[in-house]
Amino acid sequence: MLNSTPSPQEAAQELLARSQARKHLPQFIDYLGFDYKFAAHHRLLMSELEAVDEGRTERLMVLMPPGSAKSTYSSVLFPPWFMGRHPQFAILGVSNTLDLAERFSRRVRNIIATSEYGNIFRGNGISADSAAAGNWETRLGGEFFAAGVGVAIAGRRADLGLIDDPIKSREEADSERIRQKQWDWYINDFLTRLKPGARQILIQTRWHEDDLGGRILERERERWRVVKLPMLAVADDPLNRKIGERLWPEWFTEEMIATAKMDTRAWNALYQQDPVPDEGDYFKRDNFSEYDITPGNMRMYAASDFAVTDG
Repeated sequence: MLNSTPSPQEAAQELLARSQARKHLPQFIDYLGFDYKFAAHHRLLMSELEAVDEGRTERLMVLMPPGSAKSTYSSVLFPPWFMGRHPQFAILGVSNTLDLAERFSRRVRNIIATSEYGNIFRGNGISADSAAAGNWETRLGGEFFAAGVGVAIAGRRADLGLIDDPIKSREEADSERIRQKQWDWYINDFLTRLKPGARQILIQTRWHEDDLGGRILERERERWRVVKLPMLAVADDPLNRKIGERLWPEWFTEEMIATAKMDTRAWNALYQQDPVPDEGDYFKRDNFSEYDITPGNMRMYAASDFAVTDG
């Protein structure tokens, strides 16, 4: 008969692993058994999320291209760790639709329900009477409430408000009415649900210069810790990449970059996190005239990309 009792060395290693998982988000993810190979931007994101957990950052905005796994780390893996370290805190998790917010909520709840999580945060787990995918409690008094942007959230109070990708489409981003509606909801519903001293996290891909992230930055840029990661690095890159070096080269291929660049507007906004107004930035649409008949003295047509930067 095999002896399943761990040796003193194995027991000591297990205790150390649990201790490290309680203290650090990457070790927490490893202990849960997720076989993730952390890319440089994932480690940066986890470090920024740890700063929110510790209270060193009260407002964090992370701007990343689509497909960079920002939601996996921010909306799935971070909340259960945060709730383990702050067992009586409440989280308000928001996304562009209630369905998506509830999907994130369900994944968070499933992690907290695992035996591995119970090993790390003893005594915690999902409350026996919590069945709803988007509204549940932990055994130690923590709460998670999922909501879609624009959905009524009266009667809720949160210690952490997490908004993940508030815009779901180009059509929404281009609608002044929808942008204003989202802003009104953020000011009048979301912010009023946060407790004094509550922390905020906004994770998004930029769509429009006037999207939610853009409006927040225009109003109170100095109050937010902003981590901006374009697909191709520019000056002062947070990852210390060389200018032009692509993000997560193990995942994003040169072919994917070439395809994304075919739509200049989408490339600047979604991938470089630098949306440009439709009427132009350095060169305004009104600076150019349209002709039904080519002027007789015109001999050459030219198109140029000046790669203009401030300064």
